[in-house]
Amino acid sequence: MTKKTKAETVEADERFEDQLERLEDIVGRLEDDSVGLEEALDLFEQGMGLAGKCRSRLERVEQRVSKLLEDGTTEEMEVETS
Repeated sequence: MTKKTKAETVEADERFEDQLERLEDIVGRLEDDSVGLEEALDLFEQGMGLAGKCRSRLERVEQRVSKLLEDGTTEEMEVETS
């Protein structure tokens, strides 16, 4: 079993909206002409990671909504948040 780093734990606990806001900030910085190549590459890597996490969360929520609509239940489903 691997131990999560502090950064990974923070990201796992971070709300979807907060991750999306961070992603938008990264995109804004990438669009700035004053960002150097190495910094742009680091920002791009961070952005791709955040985009993947946001996409995964949206897919899980979509599955939950589909299940609720299909079953017509309001029973709480366990949803992974990271």
